[in-house]
Amino acid sequence: MWQSVLIQRALPLTLSWMLLIAAAISLDYLIHRADLPWIGRYLGVAGTAFVASSFGYSARKKKIVQKGSVRLFLRLHCNAGWIGTLMIVVHSGIHFNALLPWMATLFMMTVTASGHIGQYLVRKLREEVRIKKMETGIENDRNEDPEREHYWDSVTLKALEKWRAIHMPIVSVLLALCLLHILSVIFFVNWR
Repeated sequence: MWQSVLIQRALPLTLSWMLLIAAAISLDYLIHRADLPWIGRYLGVAGTAFVASSFGYSARKKKIVQKGSVRLFLRLHCNAGWIGTLMIVVHSGIHFNALLPWMATLFMMTVTASGHIGQYLVRKLREEVRIKKMETGIENDRNEDPEREHYWDSVTLKALEKWRAIHMPIVSVLLALCLLHILSVIFFVNWR
């Protein structure tokens, strides 16, 4: 059983994270090969916009945004976060001239890995809830009693709270490092 879980759940997410790193290295190589390194500077801005847009998922979960399904916002969160991270990693490039951007990049990759773990947990917990419902004879019906559906959602949510207790502080550190990086660029660097 653990082999099927590993292959069906963990392997695709690990491959996604490794693909992110390989794509960033390849894109950075192509940009430098084409003698267009200035593009990397602007990928940081575009990547930041993608990552910022991924916070729409949190806004939807907290009902700040009223329209759209939470599942759609989660999918957008994952895709925008992956694309934004790719752009920002290319933006940071292989330059060892500043500590702050590298710390921010390291935390970004950590947040991305943590997000992949969160995806794994959500899928695993949904599968466990589905199995528990089958074992207890509960049909997986859309018209299920709202109280009962709320119970199953709360079971999933309680299990995810432990993951969020780690993920959210890492995201907060990342936001602080990114803000420091942006402010230091505005203050110290002359963008031409």
